Amino acid sequence: MERAANRPMRVLVADDHPMYRDALELYLMRDWPQASLTAVGSLEELDALAHRPEGQDFDLVVMDWQLPGGEGGAGMDRLDAAGIDAPVAVVTGHDDAAIAREALTRGACAFLPKTLSSVALVQMLKVVAVGGSVVPADVALRMAGALPAPVGVAPAGAAPLGGSGTVPDSGGLLTERECQVLEHLAGGATNKEIGRVLDLQEVTIKLHTRRILRKLGAKNRVEAVTRARDLGLLGGP
Repeated sequence: MERAANRPMRVLVADDHPMYRDALELYLMRDWPQASLTAVGSLEELDALAHRPEGQDFDLVVMDWQLPGGEGGAGMDRLDAAGIDAPVAVVTGHDDAAIAREALTRGACAFLPKTLSSVALVQMLKVVAVGGSVVPADVALRMAGALPAPVGVAPAGAAPLGGSGTVPDSGGLLTERECQVLEHLAGGATNKEIGRVLDLQEVTIKLHTRRILRKLGAKNRVEAVTRARDLGLLGGP
């Protein structure tokens, strides 16, 4: 749908993680200060847009593929049902090629990992807003069969060595060992305690922790755990 020259950009953000949603809105407003943003955190709120007095005339939709109840393309169906006809950029904590293929097949114009920097993310959204398509190179290559799926990824429900509970599927963002370390970081364990449980040297735990912080774009352990929960990489509150 072409936007009138005198009308500000209208963007719909659909994501159930408040911290990520707020950060995304901040990034968008920084580059599109005149934009009108609408945020929803559930499929029910998405459905309600069909009854808005101001209509469903959006220029860009940024939607979490893991929006509760929206798996398997249900979110795309609800956009159609609400009468929203705008280019859709799917954001996700899982850079799986099969999910990317499904999202693009269902009509998404972009498949963007949540680990992208704010600058890169906004630039890619600008491409989508003017009618382009964006898929990270590694995901595109795996879709084409030119690259194997990431190895060392913790499968959903895998139990951490020497511990209890489960390690959620990181979708290729973290290795299995990093998921195990992250799970213990979330429990407040020290490097020495984690090393004792996983039978690793303390210096090795420090190395894994630095990698986790870098991959999540966090400055410290607390921020890493918070971001991991927001991305759905950790269970529990």
